[in-house]
Amino acid sequence: MSKYVIACFASVLLLLGGGFTASAEGLHREEALNLVKAASESQGSISGEVRTKEAIEAKLEKHFTDDFIRSFEKANVVKVDGGYTAFGSDFAPYYIPFFSYDENTEVVYGDNGDLMYVQEEFEDTEDGPVSSSTHVESVILTKENGTWKVKDVEYESDH
Repeated sequence: MSKYVIACFASVLLLLGGGFTASAEGLHREEALNLVKAASESQGSISGEVRTKEAIEAKLEKHFTDDFIRSFEKANVVKVDGGYTAFGSDFAPYYIPFFSYDENTEVVYGDNGDLMYVQEEFEDTEDGPVSSSTHVESVILTKENGTWKVKDVEYESDH
């Protein structure tokens, strides 16, 4: 009887172990969501205050790849009196989407374990000055020098 119990227990462990394989290659769901939240906060922290370009890059480098930082700066960082800043906007390119960070926000693991996608579908809206159709917004995570970082932000419309 004890051999049967041990065999059942071992089978359950193997099944559970296989269920965690995908997330073990990357971050677990909560870690991925926390990384994206922190990245969003670091973007927001550079708006409204004048800094050197080096100071802006230092705020971003913990959460974003070098290529992403260059693209973000090119699209959003402007020279002002005394340095540089980024003017926030609801629709500026390369900003982390306004995810709900609940069951509507999905974490999808790439096939090779080298990419992760944090994404959410947004319903069409006609409120306010700007309307949008149903679409998916995604943040792509990758490892850079052994650390998971934001590689890209994508917007995909259903239309």
